[in-house]
Amino acid sequence: MAKKPRKVYNAALGRMVPVEYGDTSSGHEPTHQRMLGEQVYFDGSDIDRLSITQQVVEHSDAVANRIDQASSERYDELLHSIYDAVLITDMDGTVHEANVRAEQMFRWEDDELVDVNIIDLISGADSELMQLVRRNVSNRKFTVLEAVCIRSDESRFNADIVVNRLKSQKVKSLCFFIRDVTLRKQAEEGLKQANEMLIEAEKVQARIDTISTLLHGFNNPLQILTCMAEMDENPEYKKQLERIVALCEQLKQEQTLEEVVDKYGDSRYDVDEPKDTIAQDMDRILVVDDEDTLRGIFIDALTTALPGKTIDSAVNGKTGVDLFAMRHHGIIIMDVSMPVMNGEEAFREIERICKRKSWVMPYVIFCTGFVISEELSEVIGDGTYHMCVQKPLTLSSLIDAVKARLTV
Repeated sequence: MAKKPRKVYNAALGRMVPVEYGDTSSGHEPTHQRMLGEQVYFDGSDIDRLSITQQVVEHSDAVANRIDQASSERYDELLHSIYDAVLITDMDGTVHEANVRAEQMFRWEDDELVDVNIIDLISGADSELMQLVRRNVSNRKFTVLEAVCIRSDESRFNADIVVNRLKSQKVKSLCFFIRDVTLRKQAEEGLKQANEMLIEAEKVQARIDTISTLLHGFNNPLQILTCMAEMDENPEYKKQLERIVALCEQLKQEQTLEEVVDKYGDSRYDVDEPKDTIAQDMDRILVVDDEDTLRGIFIDALTTALPGKTIDSAVNGKTGVDLFAMRHHGIIIMDVSMPVMNGEEAFREIERICKRKSWVMPYVIFCTGFVISEELSEVIGDGTYHMCVQKPLTLSSLIDAVKARLTV
């Protein structure tokens, strides 16, 4: 049985044409020659249908360029998607590439970080740091730093930095990964302070528990000694017992005692020794009012009602405080609303003077036609020591208030 003629593509005719064996009219070599070293496709009947007449091979440089381009795109995408700031530098630390996060963190714009040396971005960094980094990468080690970084506006932030070498770069390069840890540092400091406060509170509570136990045992003996001192009329004995009682009361109220370190380095708690207070001069009365006529009326009425008493006067709170500092009056009649220094301010100054000089506070009778403040109301309390008289007032009510304090 004769073989079926095979067909090849004729470019001139634009179609497939049958070719007899040994026929060269189609411009092809005979079949037995063409099949030497040439790839031929066969159908299921083992009859060749079409020969490959040309093989197109892409140039190796084009393939390499396309691979490099794809790799570069993936590299850029990865670099700018990293949360940390990333700075690529040469082996001397000069930046030649930075991601978007680095520009945001250091507050530089676009490519301004390029050509900046990493030493200028890390507080305290110098050439020795770069020598350490290069030594570590040559030994295949990471360099991990806790540092303070400097922004373009000279502000600073705490940072954790990890440095390694980029092996895939054609030129030797270093990669700095920088993370802003300012918030973490603040949280750590807050936690440290809270822990210290907790430890101190536990120490204080332990001391209080111990002291409470001791005070319970001291209570009855102290009571007996106090009564014995009063019966013996021994002033020094009584004074020392009063010191002990005062200290016990202070400890009962869980007040903080001031720690004192002596010359040997030992710690103790300083307890103020009670000072002998100086009584006010009850033969002196001070009238403080900026209204001349009213001040004169008060002075005349008090002089008549209280013969033998010295009546001083002042036109404002400042003058009144200066007079009091010299004479330590027993009773002060104080207007609340005055120029220069009002009555409340004058009262606070008088309190400070008495505390500094260990003076007994004078009785203060405030006079006002207005509603008194909450602070002044707390000072007056129930009115047994200091008091307030509302204007308009009667002279008799004022004199009665003064006499009531003179007889205490």
